[in-house]
Amino acid sequence: MANIQKGVLETIIFSVLGIIFCVLGYKVVDWLVPGNMGKQIADDKNLALAVVAGAMILGICIIVAASIHG
Repeated sequence: MANIQKGVLETIIFSVLGIIFCVLGYKVVDWLVPGNMGKQIADDKNLALAVVAGAMILGICIIVAASIHG
């Protein structure tokens, strides 16, 4: 039973850390790119930027998952 609790706790911790790092990565890229990515995607309906942002988020998530997994 202790192994299950430890596994669940580790999963929750790593999930939260992964989400935090993913959001931080998005914010860093948003800071580096001229203009506001969120405004461009939501208000101006910039599909190309949405695709690039989605690919960037997936890339960051893969890097975070690989670093957590070891």
